[in-house]
Amino acid sequence: MPSHLIIRPVRRGPSRRSARVAARAAVAAALLVLTPVLSGCAGDRTPSPVGDPDPGDRLTKALQPVLTAVPSGATVTLRRTVDRQWDSCDGDPATFGWDPPSVQVQFTGAGSVTQVVAQVGASLRALGWTADGAGADPGPWQGQWHRTLPGGHQAEAQLSGDADGSGAGWILQASTAPVTHPVQGC
Repeated sequence: MPSHLIIRPVRRGPSRRSARVAARAAVAAALLVLTPVLSGCAGDRTPSPVGDPDPGDRLTKALQPVLTAVPSGATVTLRRTVDRQWDSCDGDPATFGWDPPSVQVQFTGAGSVTQVVAQVGASLRALGWTADGAGADPGPWQGQWHRTLPGGHQAEAQLSGDADGSGAGWILQASTAPVTHPVQGC
């Protein structure tokens, strides 16, 4: 072999140093991707609640008398005031807001559709509520009423339920818009 030729081994693949650098880069990239997932923060785009939807519970307290507008002879199966809830109908951060302050009572019995609607209507009238237009299409409701609450807030009440006389029961609910940041897009 001639003396002027130098034989060097041929390297195949990366050097040990470049392999270590590549491995560290892969670990760093994995940590960047996995850290939010493992910490439970990934994808949580829920905005923080803003404001007070019902300062001093004034709106809720103004709605609570509706819970007493149950016809005589009815059996109450549920009576509740819906707690404040920061919500979105579709999960989009831009639509988050406060659900309306509301109350609801469910009951069974108390007579025919006509009797129940008349008795609930009379009770609500005594509480300052006004029936919405006679002959108007009530949609899914057997009755609808409205009232201006203290502070000028408009409230609505709806009665729905046992339209076919099956004994399935009735729901009377009342609600008003929150003072600030109502839920959007519902």
